[in-house]
Amino acid sequence: MDTALSAIVEGFLRGGVYALIALGVVVVYKASKVFNLAVGGLMVLFTFLLWWLAVEKGLPVGAAVVLTFIAAVAVGLFINRFLMQPVIGATGLVTFIMTIVLGLSVIIGISMLAFGGSAQVMPEIFRPSGNINAGGITFPRLYLISFAVATAMFLAFVGYFRYTKNGLLMRCVSEDNIISQSLGINVKRIYAIAWVVGCLAATIGGILMGSMSAVSTDMGGFALIRALPVLLLGGMESLPGAYLGAMVVGVSESLGSTYIDPHVTGFSELLPFILMLVILMVRPHGLFGLKIIRRI
Repeated sequence: MDTALSAIVEGFLRGGVYALIALGVVVVYKASKVFNLAVGGLMVLFTFLLWWLAVEKGLPVGAAVVLTFIAAVAVGLFINRFLMQPVIGATGLVTFIMTIVLGLSVIIGISMLAFGGSAQVMPEIFRPSGNINAGGITFPRLYLISFAVATAMFLAFVGYFRYTKNGLLMRCVSEDNIISQSLGINVKRIYAIAWVVGCLAATIGGILMGSMSAVSTDMGGFALIRALPVLLLGGMESLPGAYLGAMVVGVSESLGSTYIDPHVTGFSELLPFILMLVILMVRPHGLFGLKIIRRI
């Protein structure tokens, strides 16, 4: 029983980081209907950048974090202005291919050229050691801190969407960008904000994931593999759904690695997708997705 509870808690804590990564996709999709598959590459780029500034260049950690966030904002604005705006109105397949090539080929390639392809270790301040034992349940202290940071940032982003003027405008644009533009809303500005938020979410998620394992180019593909079942489980348009979906994926992955992987190697990697298929057969729009009704 202690082993099962420890696996559940560990999966729950990892799920918080998965939710923050998925947020970078949901935000862009809600605002512009672009499926942001570049999130994995962005994670790799900015996590390597933080490591390079803090370790290779010896900058104070606070300064390295600030510079990394500034770079994330700049890259988000660049992607929106020079890559996404020229294809406004194009089919979803065009933007789908653009983002997946951008993330898994271009950005990761740039990261390898700039920082090398070998795995690196984050500074010790990002990797607190030791375990926490509560009532027989044991889990790494780092996982708890990562979960707390990821959840706090996730709630901050959700609060931004719900209680700020720009968040309200973003929700209007997500409903219908043509009507929003006719009402005087600067749709291109909202798209830019969405990409900036998406890049910041990817940056923070990458830093946390790099601290929990290692900073490597493999993070990009791993994040994408984890984000897809999270998004499809929760529904592409739902922020609460993304969080709940991340918890389901994290717990199922942890339980699978504890009980099934010793007998069937690698099954924990497949288990979230099996759950996704089962849930989608019952609810094709995800747990919290919007069911769109079209009148003919």
